[in-house]
Amino acid sequence: MNTSKFDWSIPQRLSPVALLFILLKVIKASWPLVLIVIGRIIINEQNEAKTNTSVGIFFILGISLLILLIHISQLINFFFFRIYILGSELIVTGGLITKTKTIVPINRVQSVHLIETYLHKLTNTCELKIETAGTDATEIEVQAISKEKALLLQTLLQSSIAEKNVNIAEEPQQLIGIQFLDLLRLAISENHIRTFLIILAFAYSRLEDLKQLFGFDASDIIDEQVDIAAFSLSGFLTILIAGLFFTLLVSFIRVMLRYHEMTIISTIKGFQMEWGFLQTQQKMLFQNKVQLISWNNNFIRRILGIKILRFYMAGEDINLTKQHIQLPVMRPHLLYQLVSPYQAVWPSSNAILNNVHPSYGWRNTLLFVLPITIGSSIAIFFWNPWYIIFPFLILIYLALSNWVKYQKFRFWYNENSIQIQKGIWGEENVLLNFNKTQHVMVKTTPFQRRKNLASIELHTAGETVTIPYISLEQAQYIADLALVNVQFH
Repeated sequence: MNTSKFDWSIPQRLSPVALLFILLKVIKASWPLVLIVIGRIIINEQNEAKTNTSVGIFFILGISLLILLIHISQLINFFFFRIYILGSELIVTGGLITKTKTIVPINRVQSVHLIETYLHKLTNTCELKIETAGTDATEIEVQAISKEKALLLQTLLQSSIAEKNVNIAEEPQQLIGIQFLDLLRLAISENHIRTFLIILAFAYSRLEDLKQLFGFDASDIIDEQVDIAAFSLSGFLTILIAGLFFTLLVSFIRVMLRYHEMTIISTIKGFQMEWGFLQTQQKMLFQNKVQLISWNNNFIRRILGIKILRFYMAGEDINLTKQHIQLPVMRPHLLYQLVSPYQAVWPSSNAILNNVHPSYGWRNTLLFVLPITIGSSIAIFFWNPWYIIFPFLILIYLALSNWVKYQKFRFWYNENSIQIQKGIWGEENVLLNFNKTQHVMVKTTPFQRRKNLASIELHTAGETVTIPYISLEQAQYIADLALVNVQFH
């Protein structure tokens, strides 16, 4: 794309379509006030004899003025918003009385994210999000801008970032393309327990909405119907199968929205990603912004040969899942192709296997799980002795989980990087290049000091890597390796 035909040094305004998005956002945020107006109109119609027309009109105008005042800042931002490039800086200005000016060095840009809803596609616009390494949130967000301008700006920002990686092929190459059968495999391997809990939470919230709108408790009606229903074994199985089918359907929809037509293209600067069902999204992942890489699978995904690859980026908020970059890897050879630009040689291929101390497997159970179980069992015994079995079942489950976690925790390290393998019922691998380390902490508790043990934390700009219950000498050696790499790279 020829970026020279458009001058980004000239301040650019939002597309007029942004006004429509502002209106939709105002309606969405102000629906309680709108319901008040509608309710007032209905009441007036039901009491026509007592209706004062002028009072009703002033009431509606007052509510409308209140909505306008609440969202006036968004309208002001539309008219005074400007975005442009000055030298090596991206600048965004706005505001009328309180003027704002955001200056972002181009070399600090982490990702340029383009989003297209159906309304964007109809108006040939898109939403533009620019994230940097200096904040956990989106630094610059443009609701509606010409798609041509957005693509030109994306290309310009990407071409302005100096790249040091030479492991990526210079010619763009498509690595991943998610097909329909891949979506089915991903849907089958989803966490269906979590999906079922999401469905229950959604259903409960809708019942609360019905209670507020109509003044009756829908859950009481459901309880009455359940009490009078005569459940047989076949009826119970029918409900169970229907619930399972609905859960699978919801899982498939979630996977469809998340991964539909996802493509990953390798470029000289990183990976260009595009995906979306209801809305199309484009995002560029710069390799020099990647701090840490992990890949994981659960029991079903291991059988189906699926791994979920996660890139931890500088400035990313780990609590905001929308910022996370997660890629489904459906073919074994693709994992290395995606990871090798970050770290070509994995420690697990040329280093000695290391394990943690056995106390990591039983200490939490002894100090926390067992006392809580005993305390709760005493209280439950006086309430209903038969229910005492449940705390002990939980104790067995947590004790087994802690021991499996110890058995599966292993790690390898060489002069440049460290790789960790861990998990309980699934498996996760973490790969950290030492030169991405921000600082290192070696921690010891009284118990660890008696056993000459320590836990080490390697802090990056994206996430913290922790290795618990290893020898103090080994922890100090890993810390020195990380600090040496930071100093000389």
